[in-house]
Amino acid sequence: MSLSKHKYFPEELLSEIFKRLPVKYVLRCGAVQKSWYSLIKTPLFISLHSNYQELTAHINPKYLLFHNFDTHELTVRFDDAQCEEYCNHALDLESANTWYAQSNGLICLSLMFDPEHDYNPNISLLNPLVHKYKRLPDSPLSAFTFLETEWNALAFGFLPEVNDYVVVHIVKPSSTAAPDPPEYFDPYSPGDSYEQALHTVEIGVYSLSTDSWKKISQDKVFVDYTSTNRSVFVNGTAFWVGFNSDLLCQLVMYFDTKTNILGKITVPNGIALHERQLYNPLILPFGQSIAYFVEVEDFDADEDDEDYKSPHLDIWVLKDDMIDEFSWEKKMSVSISEDVSAQVLGIRNNGDPILGKFNSLITYDLDTHEPIDFVDHLTPYSYDEDTPFFFIRPFVETLFFFDRFN
Repeated sequence: MSLSKHKYFPEELLSEIFKRLPVKYVLRCGAVQKSWYSLIKTPLFISLHSNYQELTAHINPKYLLFHNFDTHELTVRFDDAQCEEYCNHALDLESANTWYAQSNGLICLSLMFDPEHDYNPNISLLNPLVHKYKRLPDSPLSAFTFLETEWNALAFGFLPEVNDYVVVHIVKPSSTAAPDPPEYFDPYSPGDSYEQALHTVEIGVYSLSTDSWKKISQDKVFVDYTSTNRSVFVNGTAFWVGFNSDLLCQLVMYFDTKTNILGKITVPNGIALHERQLYNPLILPFGQSIAYFVEVEDFDADEDDEDYKSPHLDIWVLKDDMIDEFSWEKKMSVSISEDVSAQVLGIRNNGDPILGKFNSLITYDLDTHEPIDFVDHLTPYSYDEDTPFFFIRPFVETLFFFDRFN
């Protein structure tokens, strides 16, 4: 059949065909003729395609998003042994310190944590497959500068139950922003308004469906700082690694977008209580929960000692036992050898962690705890074998934003 006759295909039939195609090939179809292009740009088809891909995720190709720290190129690859490239997008970043997070095919970008740009509160959303982006309205907390905050935190995620994307922005105002202490201030009085102000945080929540922010305040948040360069968003909840200097302990801070409550979870007891050095704790998505990765090394024993344990990577998974009750399950402990780095580069769609081994990538099977050669044609580290080239996350494609103009 010649292309001249394609225009007579009913739109319902074309929609049924196109919704089954990966985004890359839907875009190619849109370049065939104007009527097809007009069809796939409609919000109705974009939603139809997204819903179908979600319903058939168990049979559709799985993807991994590779962020190259050196070139700032985003490459989507198939999550299989060959890890072949599906498509790529070069990020036009103003700074190497640009914060970003990705969820359900969209990427959130911000320079909020880059000291070289003073304080730049701009937040944007990008779809790397269709090369379209949107700058968000300013956060209601963007008036706080670096000098007026103890810490900032950002998170970005997708809410499938309401088909919406959200951004969570949290600011802990500095003590200089708190009211002056009263003349007879009692620091041990739990009801004192001055003490309360010292531990109050401001929370902004953005909804893409309404293109607007709402502002919330919460008291008694005893978190002294957070790891701003990493966040996880799972099942409507944002997570960060935090620290409490009074208790000298790490913790996982979370914000539930369903209840609008900010809470904290202590790290696994085996880590918190053990007198061992902790390196670079990292949290990553793990199904409908999160995994906590930490490198552990015993400094209290010599290598010749009988009880000496070699450096290893512990992997814990958060369990939600009941309402407001959390516990940790140790999933795996990986011994670190000379040719395997303890730095976790990412995670596959099945939850297997990805680590670097010389000039290749390996994973660890969560059932057998055995290492598996994953990809042998991607060099994971720079020449000093310290800085990773890649940050790897599962990726879900979408046509979202294809109907907008930049």
